[in-house]
Amino acid sequence: MFADLSGKVALVTGGGQGLGLGIVLKMAEQGADIAIADLNEENAASAARQVEALGRKAYTARMDVTDRDSVNTGVGSITAEAGQIDILVNNAGVAGAPGSTGTAFRDIDWEFTWKVNVKGLADVTEAVLPQMRERQSGKIINIASVAARAAKYITAYYATTKMSVIAYTQACAREFAAENINVNAIAPGRIWTQFHQDWMKEREAMGDEAVAGKDKYAVFMASLKEVIPMGRPQEPSDIGALAVFLASEEARNITGQTIQCDGGQVMV
Repeated sequence: MFADLSGKVALVTGGGQGLGLGIVLKMAEQGADIAIADLNEENAASAARQVEALGRKAYTARMDVTDRDSVNTGVGSITAEAGQIDILVNNAGVAGAPGSTGTAFRDIDWEFTWKVNVKGLADVTEAVLPQMRERQSGKIINIASVAARAAKYITAYYATTKMSVIAYTQACAREFAAENINVNAIAPGRIWTQFHQDWMKEREAMGDEAVAGKDKYAVFMASLKEVIPMGRPQEPSDIGALAVFLASEEARNITGQTIQCDGGQVMV
């Protein structure tokens, strides 16, 4: 056990699959009980079974981060069942509105991406914050993106929201520091998850010649090797391990930081 989370309850939004599931499982492996908040109840239930197979307690809540009532209800039900939330991982995120291809700027892409990636993240934080303040203790980890500092590789609206996550992280870290609440962010690089696969399928459906009729993973790997010095993708477990460290007492004096986990794509 490299960072002991025993006795802690971690809430992970979008924890039912992909990157979120990687974080869920790493935290469970290190002793935390896990609350999985996700729009997809089947994915959340599957993640919960995997947590329980590791010997930890699991809680689930259907949560739409764009709906403040849904957020408050979900956080309330988890708190009532689990007793408290010690760790919050704001992982839920989108690359655009449904049907987005990243090839044109649509108002709905700007609006929906902002509502999920920034306003939704802030609403979940505000829902969990009172109990952390009451205990004078808490760890908040926000999932940003390499796109915040390498915007040429992704759409402007997505990059803008992820840079906003970094700014929000820094503002909260300063505001909550006196209450012993650490707030940090992780900026993942290229990860072959459903998030990325769906985005490529949407590009293909719109006739993007870069992906149409081609092996999607091969396209992914080829583009990755052009920009990542280490030449390999990141894995959900890589992000999970970093989240575990930031949630642990070993990281008690780290706050307001955004840590890249991107194989050297961005060096700051």
